[in-house]
Order: sequence, then C-alpha cells, then structure tokens
Amino acid sequence: MNPSLSRYLADVGWPTATYFASVLLAAWLTRHVEPGALRMAVAALPLPAIAWMARAELMRLRRRDELRQRIEMEAMTIAFALSFGLVAMLTFFDLFGVFSVGLRAVAVLMAACWTGAHLWVRTRYHYDCLPGDAEDGR
Repeated sequence: MNPSLSRYLADVGWPTATYFASVLLAAWLTRHVEPGALRMAVAALPLPAIAWMARAELMRLRRRDELRQRIEMEAMTIAFALSFGLVAMLTFFDLFGVFSVGLRAVAVLMAACWTGAHLWVRTRYHYDCLPGDAEDGR
C-alpha cells in the first residue's frame, strides 16, 4: 500500500469507518422508528462520528509542515467561501421558485468545491506530489 495512504488511514480510518457505519445504522433505524423525538435522536447518530473525524483531521493537519498547513488552510478557506456563496445562491433560486434544489445537491456541491480548491491550490504551489507527507518522519 502507498505509505502516504496507509498513514492517512491510520490517522482517520477509524473515525471515517465509524461515520459510515453510523450513517448506515441511522438510515436503517429511521425507517423503523415512528416519527417523533426518538427518530430525531436516531437521525443524529452520525454527529459524534463527524466530531471525531473533524478532530482526527485537525490533529493530522497539526503534524504537517508549515507549507502543507498553509496549502490545507488556503484550500479550506477557498472551498468554504465558494460553497457558501453557491449554496446561498441555490437557496435563493429555490426560495424564489427558479428551480427546486435538494439537500443532496448541496452535499455534492460542497465536496466538489473542496476537491477543486485542493487541486487548484496544490497546482498553484506546485505541491501535487505531497512531499511533506513523505518527509514527516512517521
């Protein structure tokens, strides 16, 4: 296995697996629980795993060199600003009846903005091979 991928999986593998398992469990349970407070609690099952994933990603980022941290932060800032603007625009389109926008479209849009921002920033810094991962001493 690629050493960078195995390090990444060691850092965020369990939180990500727990997140996917909790989403599948919540999806299955919400079909079998009556509407009400219990269904809302079941729908919130993935939230602790999301917090765990965020913490794992933050800890992974803190161990990187300064250039890698700068790239990650710049990409996240661009992705957040772009996705927030696009989601606001789509919300107004939906609100004013131009066309209907589903929540799934928002999730895909945010993931596309994050991926695009990372590709653009890494190209800008000529950092597409991620040498900081190969030299982090782990």
